[in-house]
Amino acid sequence: MEQQKVKLTKTVVNDAQAGEREYVIWDDRLQGFGLRVRPTGNKSFIYVYRSAGGRNGAVRRVTLKAKNPDVAYQLAKDKSNEEDPAAVLAKQKDELARARRTPKVADVLDSFIKDHAKLKLAAKTWGEYERVVEKILTPDLGDLKIDELQPKHVAEMYQARRAKPTQAALAVRILSSAMSWAEENGLRPQGSNPARIRLKGTRRRTRLFTGAEVSRLLTMIDTHETEGKLTAGVALGLRLLFATGCRAGEICGLQWSNVDLVEGVMRWPNSKTGYLEKPITTEAKKLLRKAPRIVGVDFMLPSSKNTALRVETLEAGFERVMKAANVEARENASLHLIRHWFATATYTDTTIALPVQMAMVGHSSVATAMRYAHVTREDVMKAAQGAAKRRAGSIKAAGKDGKVVKLHA
Repeated sequence: MEQQKVKLTKTVVNDAQAGEREYVIWDDRLQGFGLRVRPTGNKSFIYVYRSAGGRNGAVRRVTLKAKNPDVAYQLAKDKSNEEDPAAVLAKQKDELARARRTPKVADVLDSFIKDHAKLKLAAKTWGEYERVVEKILTPDLGDLKIDELQPKHVAEMYQARRAKPTQAALAVRILSSAMSWAEENGLRPQGSNPARIRLKGTRRRTRLFTGAEVSRLLTMIDTHETEGKLTAGVALGLRLLFATGCRAGEICGLQWSNVDLVEGVMRWPNSKTGYLEKPITTEAKKLLRKAPRIVGVDFMLPSSKNTALRVETLEAGFERVMKAANVEARENASLHLIRHWFATATYTDTTIALPVQMAMVGHSSVATAMRYAHVTREDVMKAAQGAAKRRAGSIKAAGKDGKVVKLHA
């Protein structure tokens, strides 16, 4: 059914009747703009044109989403000024489909925790990852699409969290690990990690327990256990931390089946750094031999439910001990500071070679070891006084024989 060109109005649209075949009523104001009428009675506005290439161009048809003929006419007029309306529309549809397929940052972070962190990392480590993801990364960045996340977004998140610089830096590092994992799994292009931003240096914590403080702490552990303010398991755990320099999670998860008093070693098949083995010193052996055992329970420090003692329980006990021993819990004076105290005493012992020191502490890299090798003010002052005395001696010796003597520190 052929129709002459007319101006498409509401009356024309309403009066158009369905035929046996589909037909189009063309508008006389704009070439290619018309009303398509199907045999079912369904009506829609269309715009037909040729793509680039003149008569050799392909005929394209675009359906206009409008019910009013005036609105449809304006849409068709706008598209007549576009280079290729159908191509633009197809691109928009592709982008929409891609956006629907592309996961959000929150989804990727959840998968990272589930499919990587919980399988590859120690329980305490992936627990901390999960906490940071839940409390910081997902609220701040979770709604972004994974391919939309850029360094500027990460930098904004980091700056907004700078009131707690350590937490802010940790969040960026965890995000960086997650984005590297995303690249490995094809969720982002290789080398596009947006979390590789410059972090402002945080103040390094140099608080260390003094020898006097350690003595008071150990005495107070004994007192609290005697008075019933500490359970035997918590008291034993704290003593073992001072005797071995282990991480709190390692002591809490230690099992009797991995303790060999004959060979004198403790083993952790899956520690933070993988398989770990440490020697049992005479001090630690005395503690282990006195430790009570529960038949059928392999954990050395069992909870009330005969599962591994929680690190938080050990920390709570230590906080009470510090308060009673008048050891101020400022900066990082916490459970992990016992390990720093132990490591410093080990790394500053010049009679032990560095590889042996690292094995004793349980470090796999020199860089990590050096972060634990704190130097006390007393050590620096003693060394400075010794160096000054040697310099003075060299100058005095040079004055006696009239020779110039090179100063030796």
